Amino acid sequence: MTGAPRISVIMLAHDRKRYVMGGIASAVNQTLPRDRYEILVFKNFQDPEIDAYLERQGVRILDSPPESRPRTMRTVLAEARGEILAFLDDDDRYAPDKLATVDRVFSEDPSLGYFHHDFFVMDDAEKRLERSPFPRLTQRVYIPAGDVRFRALPSNALKIGFNSSSVSVRRDWLPPFLESFERREAELSDAMLLDCALASGCAILADPVQLTYYRYHDSWSNILHYTDESVPRIVDFDTVNIAVLEMVLSHAVGTPLAELLEEGLAYLRFHRSLFVDPPDWSPRARDVLRFLSEGIHQRDPGPAYLIPLYVMSRISRPAAQRAYFRLAEIYRSQAYRSAPGN
Repeated sequence: MTGAPRISVIMLAHDRKRYVMGGIASAVNQTLPRDRYEILVFKNFQDPEIDAYLERQGVRILDSPPESRPRTMRTVLAEARGEILAFLDDDDRYAPDKLATVDRVFSEDPSLGYFHHDFFVMDDAEKRLERSPFPRLTQRVYIPAGDVRFRALPSNALKIGFNSSSVSVRRDWLPPFLESFERREAELSDAMLLDCALASGCAILADPVQLTYYRYHDSWSNILHYTDESVPRIVDFDTVNIAVLEMVLSHAVGTPLAELLEEGLAYLRFHRSLFVDPPDWSPRARDVLRFLSEGIHQRDPGPAYLIPLYVMSRISRPAAQRAYFRLAEIYRSQAYRSAPGN
């Protein structure tokens, strides 16, 4: 490769080997010319077969300490040479025209700082799924660049960024948010990328075109197991995401984003309160109103079951958790069905 690449593909691999080569193969086999992008893999393990494959594909390997998840944006910015960062989880796949589309949309709009597209869902055998519990992006959403104190935000602004493998960002708006990324236990996340982009004032585009494959499989990394053993992870997951929203809120005081963040925080606190023991949060009237407002804005059925479950949890926490798990299992059994013939 001669000269600086336009795009840096960032794969983050932690304690999981089985999907890495397939994910990299999807990034290598792109319609965009290979000299337009580089591939970096941050991983915390050694594997001769994987390492040899990555070297043959011209991938830059960046080792991480085995006991940690050093996914700081500061490290990524120090290592990546591209103007655009495109993220790829180790268990996901790119469609062949993914990077060509990323290159095109950022070239067409110099103010664009954040691009998210829709995705297919596949099972562990890479079989396309007919339905998923993730809301589909059905129309194009564009938020122009501007002063964050005044620019309007759609009510679904916090919902358009799920799945970091569907996200690409222009690196120039990131430096003011480096401390926030580091305080988030040094881990990049789709929520953190979107929330900081909204707070930065850069232009944001969400497009319904499906350019990645999101893998649903029996892994603690991307699903919740609906059993008593999952309770600590649920509490940890909610606690971290509450911290994310609180940190971004500190950048967004007095802006339209602040109201959306407050609504999102109310939802997460309701959810966490079902599982944390002893209870450490009780909703005030304005929290309930924000929670209901978030449900109405997002057309989210959350208020239909979380409020009764919250009341039940104050009488019997185990009973409320069992009811939650049962509802979640019913929903999942209905939501995930493999498409015939795929």
